[in-house]
Amino acid sequence: MMNRRDFILAAGAFSVAPSAVKASQAVNSGLKTDRSFAVLVSDCHIGEKRDSHENSQFQKTVRQILSFNPLPAKLIVMGDVAAMNGLKGDYINAKELFSPIVEAGIEIAWAMGNHDRRDVFGEVFPEYAATSEVKDRMVHVVKMPSVDLVLMDSLDQGRHWNQQNGRIDEAQIKWLEKFAASATRPYFVCAHHDGRQMKSFAQQALRHSRLMRGYIHGHRHSWMLDALHDWKNGGRLARSIGLPSAGAWGDIGFVTMRDKGTNAEFKLYQRDCFFPKPDVHREEEWDFIRKENDGKVVTIVYK
Repeated sequence: MMNRRDFILAAGAFSVAPSAVKASQAVNSGLKTDRSFAVLVSDCHIGEKRDSHENSQFQKTVRQILSFNPLPAKLIVMGDVAAMNGLKGDYINAKELFSPIVEAGIEIAWAMGNHDRRDVFGEVFPEYAATSEVKDRMVHVVKMPSVDLVLMDSLDQGRHWNQQNGRIDEAQIKWLEKFAASATRPYFVCAHHDGRQMKSFAQQALRHSRLMRGYIHGHRHSWMLDALHDWKNGGRLARSIGLPSAGAWGDIGFVTMRDKGTNAEFKLYQRDCFFPKPDVHREEEWDFIRKENDGKVVTIVYK
């Protein structure tokens, strides 16, 4: 497991653009982090072209995150870091756009989505790739004070750059079985793809341990509440939470997680809703969706 220093190094020991450092220091001067507080983002779709609306929207998300006082201790990125093809330029730009987060002392953990390329990501973030629990995959355990977040790698990386479906390979399943067997406290299973799309894996994860308390995913670009069910051995049910996009299309925003010792509280911060781009003719329905979603809270108990 990684300590705080390792996590920050894994996020990227890189030179930070002066403007990014200045913005980070201006917002966060003297602020402390809260160990029980994390932010979950997904579907950033950061591109190598700096003038994309996704890049601009993600910068707004960063500013919102850095406005918290105290700051979150951790930022979990639930896949689709890259725009479309997982180009090296996408990840180089991502490193710069995430730099204010790193400078603020917030630890970053990354999952892979269908638009990512784990080999290219590993070239730009080699320290993080080297800490994976499973060889040739991105599998990590993020430790909160009372609960763990287990980040699985659902990227089915083949020859085609945009394989929409997710898959958890056998090596990861075996690792998760061992993790669950030795677990002594509750945990959430997290992956880019949702549990209904990967139903077989989700049901297997539920069977591994009753300490699994929920499933968190991205991919759909929507705030989604659902439940996973497994009918075997008396039946199991676990809540499922789908994250908005950090700036591409659909529900736009992020989710906070507060570990309260006996439960986790998830809160949606939705800044916008648009499709396919923010600068097209706005439909009135988009604002209704944003207003209805923003501020929604979900509580998941640990026992």
